[in-house]
This record gives sequence, structure tokens and C-alpha cells, in this order.
Amino acid sequence: MGKRPALSAKILVVDDDPLILETMKDILEIEGFQPLLSSQAQEGLEIIKRDNPDLVITDIKMPGVNGLEFLQRVKEISPELPVIIITGFASLESAIEALREGAYDYLIKPFEVEKIIAIIKRAIKEKMLAEKNKFLLQELQETSRELNKRLEQFFHLDKVSKIICSDFELEEFLFDILNATAGAVKAKFASLMLFDEKEEYLKIKAVKGLAETLRETLRIKKGEGIPGMAVEKARIISSEDVEKGRLNLGKYDRELYQSSHFISIPIYGKNRVWGVLNLSGWEEKFSFSEVDLRLLSILVSQVWVALENSKLNGELQNSYLHTLQVLASAIEAKCKYTRGHSERVTRYALRFAQRLNLSEKEVKKIQFACGVHDIGKINISEAILNKPSSLSAEEWKIMREHPNKGVEILVPLGILKELIPLVKYHHEYFNGGGYPEGLQGKAIPVEARIITLMDAYDAMTSDRPYRKRMDKETALQEIERGLGKQFDPELGELFLKNHALVGVLEG
Repeated sequence: MGKRPALSAKILVVDDDPLILETMKDILEIEGFQPLLSSQAQEGLEIIKRDNPDLVITDIKMPGVNGLEFLQRVKEISPELPVIIITGFASLESAIEALREGAYDYLIKPFEVEKIIAIIKRAIKEKMLAEKNKFLLQELQETSRELNKRLEQFFHLDKVSKIICSDFELEEFLFDILNATAGAVKAKFASLMLFDEKEEYLKIKAVKGLAETLRETLRIKKGEGIPGMAVEKARIISSEDVEKGRLNLGKYDRELYQSSHFISIPIYGKNRVWGVLNLSGWEEKFSFSEVDLRLLSILVSQVWVALENSKLNGELQNSYLHTLQVLASAIEAKCKYTRGHSERVTRYALRFAQRLNLSEKEVKKIQFACGVHDIGKINISEAILNKPSSLSAEEWKIMREHPNKGVEILVPLGILKELIPLVKYHHEYFNGGGYPEGLQGKAIPVEARIITLMDAYDAMTSDRPYRKRMDKETALQEIERGLGKQFDPELGELFLKNHALVGVLEG
């Protein structure tokens, strides 16, 4: 067994069966938890208000207020408090209802001690992570408001890196869990659709047994077809609803299900519908056993957790990126000659990247990297940045450290890892004569080669302390002379192809 939790982790158990209470008390104490016991729902609510437990376990069948009503009242008091529902009378509808109301998990009596302890530990760990993430978001907001103070504290951000890192690629995770679950319930066809609230349609994120093209082409509005109805009505819809004449198949349903027997299960969490799970392809009507029900409830809850974590990680990444961009602007403000440099390089690079027909992901990488490519200059003194004459050998040595310094800032954050090579290598030369590593040719990431070109163009066409800006024609001539040396010859030729292209970049 692993290390046991501290006694400070308090678990409230609400059940009208004294034997269950006594059993759970023994189990929790053996595992190092602090049990809080109640046989009545109202008393349990008072304990929550008074003792602030870390997790609640409640029976679904109780006199007076049942487990689902109790769950609703718990969420009114403490929305983030995880609640595990236990029952000796399992049904698919009750499981979905419990998860829709925000239950963390759903267990069927009799349950294995090891299983419930594992679920408790996981729930408490995730609750602690959510609380830390909430604190981090507040800290980031404060960072944006107090930039000057945060400049002094910037290098302390590494302490939160592991919390904001995502351990999986969301789409790969969704495919893996869908594939495993479809196989377990012997569904020949399966799809997992997420609801885009902005566009107001369902889009397929993972499929099994269906054409991959559906991921790109199929869009279903809320209320449209079986999946759309499952989302709109917020309930499970199956082929039984069609057989009994309650619903009709939509125009996309036959293509999606490929079978007369199917089920669509809404994915719930935090009182909203995130998407829908579609399973089909049985030769005859499929009856869900308790094992099947358990598997589906795990899938639904884990998908919601994954989506929530991915959303939170995205918000954290955007917040950190915004902070870094603000910091980059502050760095440029230290030198009047470089003010607006990152913004211009970003604009040039985006327009040029669009000419190259790069993927949306590659264009986004370039956009974000351009905004922070000089973040390492945070440690370079204003005396060097604003020096009106050529830098000394020692000063050049310091200046050439800024790509590595930028990496030192980004690595501890654990986010946007794909930006690190672009920041690090934006001063590498195509012929290997650049810094910090002396990379050569195609060993330099193509996005970094684009940034190198745009960075140099903007530097040449901007004033510097030690020289006046070049006119556009002179800068183009310098770039032409640097093809195959400083610049990628293919990218450079495209850039120089005609003056109209440069005009667009500057527009």
C-alpha cells in the first residue's frame, strides 16, 4: 500500500444504515482519514457547513431526503465538494441522474474496499488540484495588474509548473477511452461528440468503426437528430425511443449509428452538457448489465474530468502567455528603439505564414513564439539595450545569451512547450554561423527560420541606438545577400519574390 493520507482529510458518510456507517468508519480510520458520520441528510448538511469535509459519501436511498436531493443541496452549499453516491439498487437512469447532478462517482453495493479507497484518494487529490489551480488563476490576475512587482518575482513561477502541465493530449485521450469502452461493451461503432457552445453544434472528436471524414464534415445542432436530442433533452436516448415511436431518426443518424440498435448518452458535468457518447452496432438489442453501466458511468465522468482539466489548462496557458507578452512589451519599453518590435514581427510572420499554407497549429505556434521571442532580454541591462555605439565583445556575449535566458523562463512553466525551440533558435543561421547552438539548415525548425527572417527585416527597417533605419529596398538587398547564409534560401526567395509581398507585410 502507498503512503496514507493525513488525518486532516475529512470524509463525511451519510447513510441510514448503522452497519454501513460503522463499517465505513473502520475503513476510513484504517486508511488514515478522519470520518464524520450521520444517519440523516439534514444533519449531514449541518456537518458540511460546520466541519467543511473534503469529500461526502451518501446512500441514494434514504428516508425523507433521498441521496439525489441531498446531492443537490450539498452542491448548493459547496459546488466543488466531491460526492460519491452508493446504492444497492442500480439503474442506468439513476447513474446518469447522479452524474448529471454533479456526483463524482457512482458505486454499487456491495463494493470492494480497495475500489472505494482508490476513488476517495483520487477525488481528494483532484479537489486539491482544483483548489491550487483556482489559486493560480487568482495569482495570474494579480500578476497582470501589478506588472512591475511581478517583474521582480518572475522567476518564482516555476513552483507551479507541474500543476498546470497536462499529462495527455485531449484528442488522443478521448480516442483511447472511447475505443476501450466500445470494445468492452462490444459496440461495433462508437463516436464521442463535444458541444461547441459558441457555434452551437455537436462535433465528433473520436470515432470507432466509422469514417474518419465524419470528424471533419459532420455538424449536428442541438435538437437535431438523436445526438442533438440527447443534448437538448439532457437524457439518454436509445433505439427503443425510435421503436416506440417517441422519436424519429434524423438525416445524419443512419450514417452515424450504422445500426438499428444504438444508445446516446449525454456527458454531464457542473450542470451543463459537454457532449454525447454514441454506441451502436450490436446485431440484436443490447441489454446493459451492471458492469456495462459501471463502465459507461466511468467513461462519462472521466471524459468530463478530462474536458474540465483541458479547459482549465487552456485558460492557465492563455493567462501565462498573456503575462509573458505583457512582460515582453515591458522589456521593449526599456528601449525606445525596440518598442513594438515583437508586435511587428508577429504581424509580418503571420501574413508570411499564411502565404506558405501552414497548418492552423503551426501558425498559432509562430504567433505565440513571436510575441515572446525576446523574453530573455528581461535580464539584460538598459545600458546595453540602449547603448548608442557598437557593443563590446563582452556585451555581445551577454546579448547572445537572451535566447537561452528565454528558454530558462519558459521551461519551468511547463506550458506551450512547442514554443521553446522557436524562442531558442530564432538567431540560428542557415549556414550554422548563428547562436546559441550553431544549428544548420533544416535542423532549425521551419517556424524559427520564419521568425529569423522577419526579426531581421524589422530590425533593419527600425531605428537602433547605434544606427538609423534602412529603407525597404536596402533591407531587401541585405536579405538577398544573406540567402543561404543567415536565411533559409527558399523562404527568403519567397519573401523577396516581389515588393508587393513586402508591402502586404507592412500594411
